[in-house]
Amino acid sequence: MIRRLLAITAALLVTGCVTPALDGQVDVHDRLSHAKPHGKDTFSVLTLNLAHGRGNGLHQALQGQQTARENLDRIAAFLRTVGPDVVALQEADGPSTWSGGFDHVVWLAGESGYPWASHGAHVRGLGLEYGTALMSRLEKTGRRSHTFPPGLTAPPKGYTHATMRGPRGRLVDVVSLHLDPMGRGRREAQLAVIRQHFADRARPLVIMGDFNAQWDAGSSELAQFADAMGLSTWQPDADHLITFPRMERRLDWILISDELEFVESEIHDDVLSDHRAVSATLRFRTASPDRARTFVDMRGLPISP
Repeated sequence: MIRRLLAITAALLVTGCVTPALDGQVDVHDRLSHAKPHGKDTFSVLTLNLAHGRGNGLHQALQGQQTARENLDRIAAFLRTVGPDVVALQEADGPSTWSGGFDHVVWLAGESGYPWASHGAHVRGLGLEYGTALMSRLEKTGRRSHTFPPGLTAPPKGYTHATMRGPRGRLVDVVSLHLDPMGRGRREAQLAVIRQHFADRARPLVIMGDFNAQWDAGSSELAQFADAMGLSTWQPDADHLITFPRMERRLDWILISDELEFVESEIHDDVLSDHRAVSATLRFRTASPDRARTFVDMRGLPISP
């Protein structure tokens, strides 16, 4: 048992021994939606770093698989209660030794009432398989995942992206993102990949996840990225909004493009992970003539905004 714990701990800390996964995703089709309608022009989103289902323990390797199963039960109950239309997950496990031999994303999608999920496994090796994921009650029209080039000081990170059909049939791109925790330069390089991917975007965009960065308007990589992409967030300069209590920092964010606006947002007090869940209700803006844009579907054909 001790030998196994040491092996898992080494796998998490010694990133040179962890292989970045190839791009890919797993689709999940399970139960029907339990979601309550938010109105014909709104939809709700939520982001949560799952911490591998290991809860708020100081060291994840010291939390057993039974603890993970019990905590995933609590997370599923929480999602059923809050009822977001779209959920972005980070540190989300596929079937592996570390996960307890079952797929956490598949299980959560089924238990929480999400008809489909897309899982990008950015790390595979030494009994590990995990990354970012999206679960949704909105119809999907396309999806992909991407793993950033690995660094020397932390496991590989990446993002999962899906195009979904929102209220009134309008398409929206949604991204679950996890950035490097160890260095600003690494995060800037990773955010540059996102900028390139969406340089010619033709649909509203939501990027949410664990950015491992605070706002610091005008100076942080996060604020500069948002400005360059034309994205905004809920009360970016509010010092009392904390998503990572252990360090009293706000590291988890929901960013939206200017075709969308926040109706409300909340950082949840439920202790499900070492991170707090962040949710928001979003609404499509009514485009004015000087801001009107042409939106296209996955085939490049124009649609009504």
